[in-house]
Amino acid sequence: MTRSRYIADGVGVAVIGAGSIGTLRAQIAHRHPCVDFLAVCDVIGEKAQTLAEACGADAWSTDAAELIARPEVDAVIVASTEDAHFDPAMGSILARKPALVEKPLTILPDEAEKLLAASDEYSVALYTGFTQRFRRRYLAIKEHVLRGHVGQVTSAKATIYLTEAVARSVISRAGTTTPSINTMTYLFDLLFWYLDGPLPASAYAASSRGRIHDDYAAPDATWSVLTFDDGMVANLGVSWELPEFWPAYVASMDFELFGRDGTISVKDDHRDVLMASRVPVPAPYTPDVSMNVALLGSYMPGDWALGEHFGAMQEETHAFINSVG
Repeated sequence: MTRSRYIADGVGVAVIGAGSIGTLRAQIAHRHPCVDFLAVCDVIGEKAQTLAEACGADAWSTDAAELIARPEVDAVIVASTEDAHFDPAMGSILARKPALVEKPLTILPDEAEKLLAASDEYSVALYTGFTQRFRRRYLAIKEHVLRGHVGQVTSAKATIYLTEAVARSVISRAGTTTPSINTMTYLFDLLFWYLDGPLPASAYAASSRGRIHDDYAAPDATWSVLTFDDGMVANLGVSWELPEFWPAYVASMDFELFGRDGTISVKDDHRDVLMASRVPVPAPYTPDVSMNVALLGSYMPGDWALGEHFGAMQEETHAFINSVG
């Protein structure tokens, strides 16, 4: 891979975690013209070294604290497993280095509260990687809510579905996660972003037990009704029950806002780009799973085309690096 560094004395970035998302973050950071130092880390040395070689990193390690402490590092991206976000995120804050932490910020609420408190105490920027905010259709909702086209939001409905293959990949690496923690969190984030003020006053949720529960004792789906302190009601749902051969090979979403002055509805099921081929296409998140019919574009971070990555994760990563540089 050809290095894409153009600006001397630029930004030094450390990426913690060499899984699928950490790999993508590192590849995107490598291509950013302001990044003049890139370090990668994984608890498995072979993975860290392989990623370092693939993206032309300047350093790699199995010790996150070691990389974060390096003077060349100005900013940290935490892309380790969901249950291993706290230590590198706190290390970044204590080192006075801004951090972008993949969602969920942490699995345990008390750990998240400690990170937020430390971020405030030391005046260090702490971001959570909710990539969907950078997709144009969800930005369009935010923009038109701000312009007053919806008015006071009175109700909302949103769903997000993953294939079982993706769900198994997620829960196998972080056994304490659930569909709500890992996946429905996107819906919570978008909804709170759009509302920008009202808070939940009550919540009711029910979960189902299926194939995921059989193997991991976690729910397969969760459906919830939230009532907010201004009277707004939201119905949010998540399912990990789509079979692995479902053509939307990663995720499908729907989002609807209803207000006094208007309604916005997004059908984000990717059925606008359908491919059927005798040559199976591997799913981006679970490349060991291939399918002959695929709804292209259902990989939430974006897509590779002509050797470059395009999409929400690139824009989010660039926004983080730009905020530091």
